[in-house]
Amino acid sequence: MLGMLLYFAILLIVPLWAQSKVKSTYKKYSKVMNSNMITGAQVARKILNDNGLFDVRIEEVKGTLSDHYDPRKKVVRLSSDNYHGYSAAAAAIAAHEVGHAIQDAQDYAFLRFRHALVPVASFGDKMAFVFIIAGLIFQAMGLLLVGVIFMLLPYYFNSLHYQSSLTPQIGR
Repeated sequence: MLGMLLYFAILLIVPLWAQSKVKSTYKKYSKVMNSNMITGAQVARKILNDNGLFDVRIEEVKGTLSDHYDPRKKVVRLSSDNYHGYSAAAAAIAAHEVGHAIQDAQDYAFLRFRHALVPVASFGDKMAFVFIIAGLIFQAMGLLLVGVIFMLLPYYFNSLHYQSSLTPQIGR
């Protein structure tokens, strides 16, 4: 049981460290202005237009780092700071999300696979601690293991996100 708790602690520490690195890098480059002095929304529209994706909309959403592409509605959603911001971070995130729209237009299979996993990762994220706590209370290793697996689903999901972002660039 002690070994499983240690493993659980490591599983908590690594993602929290990674999340902290992402946030600190975003904060750093949010202070650096992009050389063209255009907003994230303008960057997104330019790349979309350059790729003939005139039907993809760009919308502002609340939150920080809540940016995403919705393939069902053909919408790139940028958080307020990235939508209106002139920073290098705003431009990079806008370009990244538009990259998913381009993948969608090219019917990129890995992106389809990733989006099919959204409900599973969401469920796992919500239920992980329920199973982990139940496993600890009832000393049921099976429940604990299910909780750990559910906890890992969002991280695997995010690794698929980065995989789907990088793979099309290989060999070009």
